[in-house]
Amino acid sequence: MQPIIGITCGTSDENTNDSRILNDYIFAIENAGGTPIVLPLVQKESSFLEYINIIDGLLLSGGVDLDPSYFGEEPHPALGRVDVARDKIEIFLSAKALSADIPIFGICRGIQTLNVSAGGTLYQDISSQFSNAIKHRQSAPGSHGTHSIEVRIGSKLLDIMGLSDIMVNTFHHQAVKDVAPDFVISATARDGVIEAIESIKHSYAIGVQFHPERMWENSPPMFALFKSFVDAAKAYSQKKTI
Repeated sequence: MQPIIGITCGTSDENTNDSRILNDYIFAIENAGGTPIVLPLVQKESSFLEYINIIDGLLLSGGVDLDPSYFGEEPHPALGRVDVARDKIEIFLSAKALSADIPIFGICRGIQTLNVSAGGTLYQDISSQFSNAIKHRQSAPGSHGTHSIEVRIGSKLLDIMGLSDIMVNTFHHQAVKDVAPDFVISATARDGVIEAIESIKHSYAIGVQFHPERMWENSPPMFALFKSFVDAAKAYSQKKTI
């Protein structure tokens, strides 16, 4: 039986009452051997808990900025749109999934949510808070890598992707600042911006700042990320059944 992968979603804009997600995430999970289900922005904590009971893996998708109150800061002038309902459900789900050792894969905003939910902090705006930063919001197509990252020797990420130097796509202006306890840096950009973190405590909790869901069809290392996540979810499902 295929593992159930819950994919978080967001709203289109501040004036739209919807729950949306790009199909790229869904298709990547499907092709990696998982059964993707989209987790809509429900209101009740009891519904959040049901998600935890149902899923075998949690994919934290990309999206808008995280409310800085979750990591103890006032809003920076460059802070973009925040999604209040999304913040609430994702922080809750991330913490519960970590507690239950449910595999987690965070992408772009997802690495930020994962880090904050585990006790870390963020740069609210790279260009004004990080010295000598390269361009982290590309104009090129999403399937094209525009800057390189260095994957650290000895990391789980290196075992998965198989390359210590790889080109990635980039669409963000926030980034991990202080890494959460029980997590370590597993990749950085050439300017030092953190591009991936992973847990040293949990069976599978990895966050990446780039967007492998836009590149997996033509990049074996990117597809390997989804495959490793789905495989971890399958192992969790089997353990849960036993």
